[in-house]
Amino acid sequence: MSADIVNVVEQTRNESDEQQPPSHTGSSPLKKNALALMVGIVALATVLAYLPVMFNFFAGDDFVHLTWLKQAVVYPQLIWKNFYSSWLDGTTTKFYRPLISVFMVSDYMLWGLNGLGFHITNLLFHLTSTVVLFFVGLRLGKCFSGAPVETAEQSPVQTTQLSSAQVQPSSATRFQGSAMAFAFFASIIFGLYPLHPEAVSWITGRVDTIVTTFIVVSLWCYMQWRDGKSILWCAASIASLILGLLSKEMAITLPATMAAYEVLLWWEKGGNRKNLLSGAINAIKAIAPFAVVIALYFVVRLIALGTFVGGYDDSLFFISNVKDFIYGWLHALKMLVIPANKDFFNAHNAVLMLWQISLGFMAVSALVNLATLKRMIPVFLFSALWLAFALIPVYKIFAIADDLQGSRLAYLATVPLSLLMAFGFTTVRAQGNPFAWMRIANRLRIIWGALFITAAAAMLWTNNGAWVTAGQQSNAIREQLNSLYSSEIKGDPQVLFLSLPDHIHGAYVCRNALYGMTKHPQMVRDIQNNIMVDKFEPILPFGYLKESLQESKNQVKIYRWNLENKRFDAITIPDKTFGGLNELVATPLRKYDSRTLKQLVKVEDHYGIAEFAAGENGVITVKTDAPKGRRPALKLDFSLPCFATDFLAIKVLAPAIEKNNKGLDLLYKNDINRDFNLFHRAHADIFPSSQPQTLLFSLRSAPEWALGGTSGGFELYLPLHAELKILEIETVAANTLMPIINFKNSGFLGTKGFLHLDRKEKLKESVTYDTKGVPGAQGVVFELTRPNLLFASQNDKEKCLVTQREISSSGTTGSITLDRKDFPSLGIYEMRAWATDKDGNRTGVAGDHIVISVDE
Repeated sequence: MSADIVNVVEQTRNESDEQQPPSHTGSSPLKKNALALMVGIVALATVLAYLPVMFNFFAGDDFVHLTWLKQAVVYPQLIWKNFYSSWLDGTTTKFYRPLISVFMVSDYMLWGLNGLGFHITNLLFHLTSTVVLFFVGLRLGKCFSGAPVETAEQSPVQTTQLSSAQVQPSSATRFQGSAMAFAFFASIIFGLYPLHPEAVSWITGRVDTIVTTFIVVSLWCYMQWRDGKSILWCAASIASLILGLLSKEMAITLPATMAAYEVLLWWEKGGNRKNLLSGAINAIKAIAPFAVVIALYFVVRLIALGTFVGGYDDSLFFISNVKDFIYGWLHALKMLVIPANKDFFNAHNAVLMLWQISLGFMAVSALVNLATLKRMIPVFLFSALWLAFALIPVYKIFAIADDLQGSRLAYLATVPLSLLMAFGFTTVRAQGNPFAWMRIANRLRIIWGALFITAAAAMLWTNNGAWVTAGQQSNAIREQLNSLYSSEIKGDPQVLFLSLPDHIHGAYVCRNALYGMTKHPQMVRDIQNNIMVDKFEPILPFGYLKESLQESKNQVKIYRWNLENKRFDAITIPDKTFGGLNELVATPLRKYDSRTLKQLVKVEDHYGIAEFAAGENGVITVKTDAPKGRRPALKLDFSLPCFATDFLAIKVLAPAIEKNNKGLDLLYKNDINRDFNLFHRAHADIFPSSQPQTLLFSLRSAPEWALGGTSGGFELYLPLHAELKILEIETVAANTLMPIINFKNSGFLGTKGFLHLDRKEKLKESVTYDTKGVPGAQGVVFELTRPNLLFASQNDKEKCLVTQREISSSGTTGSITLDRKDFPSLGIYEMRAWATDKDGNRTGVAGDHIVISVDE
C-alpha cells in the first residue's frame, strides 16, 4: 500500500496545485478520478484494518443494552422515554443520549443477537467520519493551496482566484500547498489511528463514533453553506448538530468550532481591520441558529434530567485530587499522541519506535511548512483550537490507561489531531521552477507519510487484538454459563462467580455484563441470583460479606472462571474452623520474628538487590539499587490459610529510602492463582524514618485471596533505591484494626451489604458498630461519600477524598441512624467506619464498607 500512496499523492499533487485558476464549471476528469481513488484507498484501508473484529460478539456494557433491547422491542414506549428522561432509566448516572438507543434498536431488530451487525454499524459510522474528514481537509487545504473559494458573501460568478494581497504578503506568493495531500493524510491517519478500537470495535463505544460523525458532517455542511451554496446546506448542518446532541453531550462545542472557522474565513478574505466588524457581524448571524439549538438543548436536558450538568456526579468542577487529576491529564495526552497498548508494545518495539520517530519528523516538517507557507498558520491554529474544544466536555474524566482503557473519550479529539499531523506530510511547491530542496522534501514527506500510515495500521491491528481476544472470551463464558445452568445448576440458587475477566488487555469482557449474560435470550433461561466478584468490582462489599458467606456456604455455589481453559471450576468455602471476626482467640494468628525470619525471607532473583544479609540477631537487611523499570523483590516463603487471614503486617526500619517511592507491594499466589502477578497484590506506603514502622497489607477484601484456599508464598516488591531492615512479620486480626458494623438482613443471603433508603417504605435505617477489639478505641466516625463516584480502596489507611459528610458517635458500641432526607441525590453512596481514640483521632484502618442505595 505504501507504494500506491506515494504514486497517487505525487501524481495528484501537481494536478491540485496548478498555477492557473481552475475552471469554475467543474474539476477535470483526471482530478475527479484521483480524488475518487484517494477516497477509495482511505476507505479500503480503514475497512481492512477492522476486519479482525468483524464477528459475532458482545462485551461489557453491550449486555446492559441487550437486556434493555429485549424490553424495548416489546414496549416501544421505552424508546420514546429516553427522549424525556435519563438514558436507559439511569439513576446513578444522568446522560441524555436517546439517539444511541434508536440505533441500538434498529440493529437489534435487523440482526437480533448477531453481534456482527452491530459491529458493522460501528464501522460504518467510523468510515463515514473518515471519508467526510477527507472533504473537510480538502476545504481547509484550499486556504493554502491557491484554489478558488466561494464565500457566502460572493455569488458563484464573482468567485475568483484570491489575489496575493488577500491571502499573504507578496514575498510568499510563490509557494502553494497541496490540499489533496493534506486531505488524504488527515483522513487516512484518522481512519487508521491506533487509539480507536475502544470506540469502534466495542459496540457500546458507538456513543463516540456516532456523535463524531454528526459533528464532522455538520461542520462540513456548514463549510459548504458559508462558501455560498444553498441554504439547504445550513439546514443539513443544523440537523446534524441536533442529531449529534441527541447522541452525546460532546456536540455542545460545535458552535465554538464554527466560530473558530469564521475567524479563518475572515482571514481568508484578507483579514484586515476594515472588514473586521462586517466579518464579526456575518459570523454572529451565521452561528446564531446553532447557538439557539444549543440553548434549546439545555432546556430539554434540564427537563429530562433535572439538571444541566448530569454525568457521573452532576458536578462541573469537583475534583477530588488535583495532583492525580493533572497527572492523569498529562498521561492521557501522552497516550493520545502515542496510542500503543503497553500490554503489546514495549519501549523497544520497532513499530512503536517508528511511530515516535515519525512524530518528530512531523513536528519538524510541519514547522518548515508553516515557515515556508504562512497561509498554513491560520488553518493550523483552527485545527489546534478544534482539538482543545473537543477535549473540554470530557475534561473531568479524561484518562487513558496504558492498555487504552478510556481511549474512546478522545475519539473526537483525534479528528483535529489528524489534521494537525497531516501538516507534517503536506507537500509544498513553488510556482514556476521549484527548488531542488523542496522536491526532495516533498518526496521525503510522502515516503515518510506512507511509512507512518503503515505503522498506524500495524499498531491498530495489534491494539484490536485485545478486542478479538475479549470477544472470544465473552463468547466462551456465555457458552459455559449456558452449559452450567443446563446441566449442573438446577433452579436458581445463590451463585458467586470469581475471576470472570473485567477486561483483557484493556478490552472489556465482563464489566457490567453478568446480569445481561444470564438473561434470556442470551441465556437458556432467566437467572437472577448470581453475582460477580473480583478486584475490579469495588462496589460489592466483599469484606463485609465474608463471614455471612461462610455461614451460608451450604446455600451458595461458587465457581471460578479458568481463563486459560475457558471453563468454570467449582470452589468450596472452607469450614468455620478459625472463627469469625468476633472470635479473636480462634483466629490463626502467626508471628515470624528474629528466630525464624532468616529461614523465611529469601532472594531468588538478585536483580536490583545490592545487599542482602540476615544478621545474628535475625534482622534482615536489604539494600536496593535498581534502574528505572522492574522493581527488586524478596521471596517470603511461608503459607497461610487465605480465608482466615485478613491482614499481614511487616515491621521495618527504613533509614534510607527515596522520597517519591512507590511503596511496597505484596504479591501472593494460592490454590487458584498459581503464579505471582500484579493483579493479585496488596499495597502499603513507606516513608524514610529512623523509627520502626509497621506496614499493613490488607488482604481481607480481595476475593481472589480469600477464596484461594492456601497461599503458596509471597513476593515483596521493594522501592528501586532503599535501605530496609525487616524486623518482624505477623498476621493481624481484623477486629483489632477496625470497627465491626452491621444492619438488618445485610448478609450474603440478604441485601448483600446494600442498605436501601426510599421515600415510602424505608425512610430510616440503623447501623450498629463495635470497636471493642481495637486498642485505645473510644468511638467511631463514619465516612459517607458523594454519590456515584469511584469507591475508595478497601480497608486502607487513607482518608476518603470524596467524603460528603461524616457521622461521629462515642463509645465502643452503639448505633447511628441514616435518614432518607439527608441524601439529596439518587444513586449509591459508600459508607465505611473508622475507630477513633479519646481525642477523636482515627486509628487502625478503614472498616469494611457498605453501600447506601438511595431510590425514590
